[in-house]
Formats: sequence, C-alpha cells, structure tokens
Amino acid sequence: MRHCSLVFLCALTFFLTSSTEADAARIDATKGRQYKLTRQHGPWMIMVASLAQPHSARKVEGMGPQEAADLLVYELRKKGIPAYTFKMDQVWESLQSQDRLGRDSIRQIRSQKGAICVIAGNYKSQKDRVAQRTLEYIKKIKPSFWKDQEAFRPTPGQPSPLSGAFLSVNPLLSSEELAERKHDPLLLRLNSGEYTIAENTGKYTLTIATFTGRSKTGVGESRMREIAETFTVSEALDSAAERAWKVAKMLREGHFEGQQSGRTFEAYVFHDRYKSVVTVGSFETPNDPRIAQLANLFRAKTQNAANGRRFTIGESILIPGAVPEPIIFDPVPKLMAVPIIR
Repeated sequence: MRHCSLVFLCALTFFLTSSTEADAARIDATKGRQYKLTRQHGPWMIMVASLAQPHSARKVEGMGPQEAADLLVYELRKKGIPAYTFKMDQVWESLQSQDRLGRDSIRQIRSQKGAICVIAGNYKSQKDRVAQRTLEYIKKIKPSFWKDQEAFRPTPGQPSPLSGAFLSVNPLLSSEELAERKHDPLLLRLNSGEYTIAENTGKYTLTIATFTGRSKTGVGESRMREIAETFTVSEALDSAAERAWKVAKMLREGHFEGQQSGRTFEAYVFHDRYKSVVTVGSFETPNDPRIAQLANLFRAKTQNAANGRRFTIGESILIPGAVPEPIIFDPVPKLMAVPIIR
C-alpha cells in the first residue's frame, strides 16, 4: 500500500460474525468485486479506514485509493466481516460516534477529494457486544498487502494501521431514518428473495402494482404481538408474492406489452404481512423528473368510446402460462419511501 496514503479516520462495522472458517463462508468474498455501502446497512457500523491519494510530491506508481479499499474489503470479508466502501464526498463531514469512555460524541472528518472509506459490520446499537469485540479485533489487523513500512508510522495513539477505527452510525442515514430504524426478522425473511426491494439503493421508489392476501385482524397491542410471533405465510399471500415476483421479472426482461415492448425496467418486489407490491425506479428525491414519467406510463388512461363517452382503462401485463393471467397495474402509481429492512 505504498501507493496511496491511508488516512485512518473511521471504522464502521456492519454485522460482525466471528473469524472462523464456518462464519467466513457465509460472507461473500470475491476478489475484484466492489461492495458499496447503502442505506440498508447499519445502523451502527465500524469506520475502518479512509484512503486518499497522497500529495503529488509523495505519489509513486501503484494502486489508487479505490483499488486499495477494495483489497482491504476483500481481506475483511475473508475473515467473515462484511465490509463496504463509500466515497467521502457523498456524506456529511460530522459523524455520530463514541469516545473512549463510551459516551456519545460527534467526530469531525476532513474529507479529501477522491477519498474512499472502508466500512464494516451491521449492529443495532453502539453497545452491541459483537460490535465491541469486532472493533477491538479490527484495530489489531495489519493488511497483508501493507508492505511499505514508511507509509505508516506507529504512534502511541495508533500503534497499528487500523487502530484508529471507531464505532459510528451509517453516514448515509439521516437522523430521522436512524430514529425510525427497526429490526423486523419477519420482514427480513419475507424480503430475502430475488428482485427484493432491499437491493434498491435509492430513498424512494414508485409502486405500480399491488397484490393482497388474506390478513388476520385483532384488537390491542398484545394481540398484534401474538400475530407477529405466530405469523405464517398463507396460501393467498404466497400467491400474491409469486405474482408480484413474476411481474417484476417480466418488467426487468422487457416483456411489457404495446409501445413499451422490449423496454426493461428497474423493478423490485416488497412483501409485508398483508400484501406484495411491485415498484419501479430508484430515486434520491421525490422531485426526480423520472418519477412523473414512469407514473404517467403505468397509470390508467382515459379513452373515448364509440358512443362518445369517456372511460378509464388500466395498463396491464400478461403473465404467460397454461392459462395466461392478465395483471392490471394500479390506476394511480404512488411514490413510497424505500423501507430499510433489517
């Protein structure tokens, strides 16, 4: 790593497992692949390191910050620690963290142009025992590709390259999102399949089709807790989920009928206790002009009948099969916030 200066600012940790081979096998580790931080990760993590280009006077031939960050992520993942990268200019320069006594604090981070941060872990709180153990473990790691002794000089406060790591919140989450973040094992189980909305990296998406199943109802918080604990996927809800998945698959493969035939869409599915929905698009703001374009494409259209009367007909898609099933899209597509599922 003689080729880029490591500015060890942070260490965010996202779902630490132990470093045994069995645990490491559950974490994907593909050399050369980029694992990018999203809003789905966290909320509490470990900021491991920030890598930036050195001053021109010290720059030598070799890997740049992104390549070095990807290698560090790869090494952490081989140890069973899910790690990610993100660009410093994508986030605020103030990060909520903890001091050495466990007290909440705000760290100011000086971002450098082109700096890449390496993040690891996924924890419910800063007091998570696994998070604390992982943080101490990461601080002692010396990357195997760190060969240049002059590139890092130990100090009393930082004896090893990663000893500056610290716990912090996912910097892509706003304070409102952090407050609303909840861990729901059921939603995680329901949304673990292909085309899941958990893979949507935006803040908003457009709902275009809704499939409902039979639902249970009750009165009182205790009754709702009982329903959540004993919930099983009904046949009707399972059918709704399957139909939603088929529609998303057809949209991704360009099987929309009419003038849009052959066009592919970034489609996702989301399942909860009562319904399954199909969404399209990934947007950072509710004012993205693409939202209106997609809404107009999928909404119901008003047409003139032969007798001069006007009527409204919904857009549709035909699911192939022994008996083809027509699916009518929602008359009015609605914007929804991308749920954070953990």
